[in-house]
Amino acid sequence: MRLEAIGLNHRTSSIDVRDRAALTPEKVNLALHDLILSENIEGALILSTCNRSEFYLSPYHHHSEEDLRCILQKYTGVTEEEACDAYILRDEKTVSHLFRVSAGIDSQMLGEVQILAQVKNAYYTAHDEGTSNSVLNKAFLRAIEVGKNVRSNTEISRGAVSVASASVKIAERIFGELSNRRVLLVGAGQTARLAAKHLATGGVDRWRVCNRTLANAEVVADLLGGEVASYPPSVDELAWADLIVTATAAIEPVLTVENMRTAKKKRKGIQLLLDLAVPRDSEPGIGDLPDTYQYTVDDFQDLVKANLKARENEAERAENIIEGHVSEFAEWYQENRVAPTIKQLQETLEELRILEVKQYAKRFHDTDQEQVVLFSKSLIRKVTSLMIANLKRASLEENDLSMAKAVARAVSLNPNGDLTDVLKRLDDELSH
Repeated sequence: MRLEAIGLNHRTSSIDVRDRAALTPEKVNLALHDLILSENIEGALILSTCNRSEFYLSPYHHHSEEDLRCILQKYTGVTEEEACDAYILRDEKTVSHLFRVSAGIDSQMLGEVQILAQVKNAYYTAHDEGTSNSVLNKAFLRAIEVGKNVRSNTEISRGAVSVASASVKIAERIFGELSNRRVLLVGAGQTARLAAKHLATGGVDRWRVCNRTLANAEVVADLLGGEVASYPPSVDELAWADLIVTATAAIEPVLTVENMRTAKKKRKGIQLLLDLAVPRDSEPGIGDLPDTYQYTVDDFQDLVKANLKARENEAERAENIIEGHVSEFAEWYQENRVAPTIKQLQETLEELRILEVKQYAKRFHDTDQEQVVLFSKSLIRKVTSLMIANLKRASLEENDLSMAKAVARAVSLNPNGDLTDVLKRLDDELSH
């Protein structure tokens, strides 16, 4: 199988490393187009979220582990030592991992639903940029189906804790009642909106919203019945808020220790900062200020453990569903390896059928010529169906492509053109 992946996630790497490994949409597009220029890469797709940076490749020949780590270093900026912590997956293990990711099984918050949308976005980005290929297309479209299937047939996502929903639990631990608390929302993307939705449900009704794009801040502020604040937030805005929630795509911190220290001088009481972004929106050390609590996505471990314990049985059911889909994908891939030969076989026999019908049909009465055409089509269909069945059987059961190569040579009408391409692809498959 011509699939491989390399990546870092919340299990392998600290938030400091994930900060550097995170790719903006612009960097993803640049990396995809650069990767596809490689002579050994037919398809490339990148999945970058707050908890993972993963490169999915469809190569002509598998890269060495060293080459894959070099790819990770080149496009993410992690060090050589940090790249050694990355997981490297090939073939069916790549598919299994992708399906588990899409189903929320590999998430920090087991069963969280946001990852499915992120997998979709990653697929459509690569597809629209023209860097995906048929194998990656099939794998990701199937992964999206698996994600939906698992959520429909298990309770894995019922009441699941996401980073956004966990913000309410943290806030309630610190403040208790939330209805009289003032919240500054920094960011207007999906994570920020989800966090705001959960906090509003928890009783928050005093909002200020700021975002790099003013129009987006206005939309969210209107939805929340709040006000628009300046971006980046001023010291006065910071001092106003009891709770600050940040979830931007900024590369550098939006909140500094110095600004927060100045803001603290203008207010009294406890202040909570929930930084839901990777890279982080806030500088480390803000939590060391008096009466200030700072949480990042890696500080939710107790909630993660409780979430995992409540869903262990559902996770096992989900794994069984995923295993079945992985087997189906592997079978599709094995059959697909001989697809070029089958196509060539069908096209060649159809050309020969047409030539022979043209030559002999005129010997029959007009009323019989239609029967000649029908007979010729029936004969070719029966011959090709038998050959196709044997080609697929050899590929599936014996991992043998020699029959496909022999058929490709036997039926080629253009030895210097299509045959060369077909045989090269079969040889590539045999090398895996």
